[in-house]
Amino acid sequence: MKKITSLAYFFNALLLLWLLAAAGFLAAELRIETIFAAGLTLTVAWFVYKRQRWGYFAAAAWGLACYQLAKEELALELVKRPAMLGGFAVVVVALFLHEIFCRRPSIARDNPPS
Repeated sequence: MKKITSLAYFFNALLLLWLLAAAGFLAAELRIETIFAAGLTLTVAWFVYKRQRWGYFAAAAWGLACYQLAKEELALELVKRPAMLGGFAVVVVALFLHEIFCRRPSIARDNPPS
């Protein structure tokens, strides 16, 4: 279990770095929609930093959105291929981290709540 937890902290740091890099690339394009997207990315990064359940789901959704933005060439044109590949990686990592850090305790089938 300790090995999985240390791996989870490593992936959490990588996810945060990826979100910060995406925010930087979006903000560097200096258009109103990309600056708004950079602010949204920083908000998602804040919730991932706090290891909140919503943050990991938002990161997964934002990974898919970055994939689509790069695919349609609406943003992230300079880093299209890394953005598309990273978008899929973000989804997998965010869902893994959600299961590690935000798992709710299961209720046993034999002991229903009173």
